[in-house]
Amino acid sequence: MQISYTYAKLLDYASSLHLTGPAPLLISGENDVAQNPFNLRAEHGPSLFDARHRLAANFSYGLPALRRPARWARAMASGWQMHGILVLSTATPFTVYDSRNVSLQAPHPPLSGVFASRPDALSDPNQGRRTREDWMPRSAFRRLDAVLDAGRFGNAGRNIVRGPGLANLDVSLTRWFALSERARLQLRLESFNVANQTNLGLPVNDMVSPNFGRILEAGPPRLFQAALKLAF
Repeated sequence: MQISYTYAKLLDYASSLHLTGPAPLLISGENDVAQNPFNLRAEHGPSLFDARHRLAANFSYGLPALRRPARWARAMASGWQMHGILVLSTATPFTVYDSRNVSLQAPHPPLSGVFASRPDALSDPNQGRRTREDWMPRSAFRRLDAVLDAGRFGNAGRNIVRGPGLANLDVSLTRWFALSERARLQLRLESFNVANQTNLGLPVNDMVSPNFGRILEAGPPRLFQAALKLAF
């Protein structure tokens, strides 16, 4: 059995780079170009991969042989190995943005390279009760006005909101069967997310969307699969 715990803090100015393609990419509400190319300091913040706590464990266990049952049952139940991988992680961050950029449009010329600007932050969006329908309060942010805020960028920082955490356990049972002196057959029975834990995705982070603050996606449910492996 192996257990690994990591306490980390990752800070950067961008978690991805725009290298090719006709337009900047948007990953989890984060531009891969600066919101304001003349103020790169405003881009400094937690990385997209910044998970403060992470626990990972794996184990392998040989199941004991049955002694009292019938010979055929003992033969079928012997020689099995159980393996498992457990991952527990706190949330990673994401950025709230406004895809319409109304404060950066006419009467001022739009700034070249700007794909999505950030709003103003009015309060801490990570406070309060969090649900799938309302992960972060809309009142924590304010969209910039096309007239009153013309030509101005929002003061909300990059990646200031934390999403849901992660908990996952995968388990497998394996056994080798001898076919001949040189050939063996392995039977694998595997279950992914064996606890059927609902791992929520990130909420909608575009303030233009009517679903802003709602979580519409989740990780896969419990899955089973069986496989055969021939070694010779």
